[in-house]
Amino acid sequence: MSGVDWNRILRLPDAALAGCRRIPKTVLVKQAMLTKTEQKRLDKVARLEHFATVQKSTTRIPPYEDDGRNVQSIVFLRCEMAAGTMAVAEVAELVHKCFPNPTVLLIEAGGCACVSVALTRKSQAEQGATVVDRIESTGAFDPSRPEYANFLGALAFERLSQGDLWEYLLDMARAVALSRAIGGLGFYPSCPAQEREKLIVLASRYDELGASVKRMKERRRSKDITLNESAKLRMEMKEEERRLRAVADEIKEICNG
Repeated sequence: MSGVDWNRILRLPDAALAGCRRIPKTVLVKQAMLTKTEQKRLDKVARLEHFATVQKSTTRIPPYEDDGRNVQSIVFLRCEMAAGTMAVAEVAELVHKCFPNPTVLLIEAGGCACVSVALTRKSQAEQGATVVDRIESTGAFDPSRPEYANFLGALAFERLSQGDLWEYLLDMARAVALSRAIGGLGFYPSCPAQEREKLIVLASRYDELGASVKRMKERRRSKDITLNESAKLRMEMKEEERRLRAVADEIKEICNG
C-alpha cells in the first residue's frame, strides 16, 4: 500500500512498528462474528494492515487499568478503501468493533486521509470483554493542505502525553476531535495548557452547531418542504449560524490569546 507516509507523521519508535502486515478480512469476519450485512460493508475495504502496536514493551509507556478500563496496548491499523468509496465513518465504526484493544485507524481513500480513534471500556454484560465506548474521527481530509499541517504535527509521538497508555490515547482522541473545526475555522485550534479544557468544550459545541446547520440545509433542499416551512427553517438556520460564528470567535480568541 502506498500513499500517506504515516510514520513520518506519527514518529513512533521503531520497536512499535509492525511492518504493515496484511490482515485478511476473513479473520475479522470470524473474530468479530460479523453478520452478512456487516460483511458486505467490509467489502468497502480494499486492504487492512497492522501498522503498529503501542504498549509498554515497544514504547515504555505503562498500561492503565481501573474499574472501567483496561488499556494494555493500542493497535494502529492502516486501511485502504476500495476505489470509488468514501464511506470512511461507516467503515471505521465496523473495523473498530472487530478489535478488543483500543484502535487507531489510518484510512486512505481517493487521495484523502482519515484518522479514527476508538476508546474502549470494560463490558458490563460480559466479564473480561471490552466494548467501544467512543469514536473520534477526523472525517476525510486532504493531508497536503497547509491548514492541516499543525494537526498532523500534533499526532507525533513525542507531542502526546505519555504518563500511561490511557493518557496517550485520550490526547490523540482530543487532537482528532479538535481537527474537525479546521474546515470552518481555516486552522487547527491550539492554545495554552490552562485554556485547553475550555477549547475542547468549545470545539465540541462548534461540532454540534455545524452538524445542525448542515441538517437544516439538507431539509431545506427537500422536495416535500412547503414555502412556509422553508421560510421558518431559514430563520432558524440564520440563528444557528449566528451561534456558530460566536463560538468560532471564542475559539479564535483563545487560540490567539
